[in-house]
Amino acid sequence: MKVDKVLDFLRSSRRDFVSGEEISKKLDVSRAAVWKDIQNLRSLGYEIEAEPHRGYRLTAIPDKMFADEISWQLPTKVIGRNIFSYEEVDSTNDTAFKLGKDGIKEGACVFAEYQKKGRGRLGRRWESGRGKNLLLSVLLRPVLSPADVSKITLAAAVSVARAARDLTGADLGIKWPNDLLFKGRKVGGILTEMDAEADRVHFVVIGIGVNVNGVKKELPPEATSLKEIAGKTVSRLEFARKLLVELERDYAVFRRGSFDELALEWENLSVTSGRRITADVLGRKVQGQAVGIDKQGALWIRKDNGLQERIFAGDVTLMRQSRG
Repeated sequence: MKVDKVLDFLRSSRRDFVSGEEISKKLDVSRAAVWKDIQNLRSLGYEIEAEPHRGYRLTAIPDKMFADEISWQLPTKVIGRNIFSYEEVDSTNDTAFKLGKDGIKEGACVFAEYQKKGRGRLGRRWESGRGKNLLLSVLLRPVLSPADVSKITLAAAVSVARAARDLTGADLGIKWPNDLLFKGRKVGGILTEMDAEADRVHFVVIGIGVNVNGVKKELPPEATSLKEIAGKTVSRLEFARKLLVELERDYAVFRRGSFDELALEWENLSVTSGRRITADVLGRKVQGQAVGIDKQGALWIRKDNGLQERIFAGDVTLMRQSRG
């Protein structure tokens, strides 16, 4: 990830003007090179004030998924230490998967402004307006068996819900296993994919899509966005940075074998547990009351015949609640 030294200098002096001469001396580059970099930054959407005899001052940054901006003073030690940012990709998950195959260290993050072939679970398409939402894939290399990968999805859902609440005040709920909802409308989703053998995982890619600044007319009727919930535009940069911090925190909990802590938080955020549901499990319908998740992240359903069934994967539909 290339660091723009002029931008870094301006950010460090954000409230004050700094002369082109000072920048050139500190960075050991020519005044012409400084001016050229300033013009390039402006073309990217940075607002840089210039005054004779005073120099330059950074007054605003674009709300784009620039690697430089996401990583600026990011306190994480694993997740986000290597960031890849694109204007357009087929899929952030596909890009991150290739990085995994190439041996890139865990914690690498892929951001994009737009996906041409974004997808969700069960082969569904994930549509997202250009430059409006968060499209992120995180590469991890946990030591675990393929049967335990579902725990990563549940942990990531907790991270997203917490980041959204802390930044916007939005209390999102989680529908098992991977949907983030607000009052029944979808705000985001998670698609976890892995490269593995029968008994061990080589790497995992967590794909996260969140509707951040989409407006009602741009969203499907069953969806909403953080902007619609908060009633104001939400900084995607702030949300991205906050989310990486939360992901790092929860991944650390996961790695030390304390999934129970995350499972408890997941249950507190769950809009599935206690509800009557229908689960589509490989084409077979299972109907009953969702009891909750267990230590492996599987969902238990109490069927109408009184027996309980444990499912690791499936498409869950929440049934309408009867009015008393």
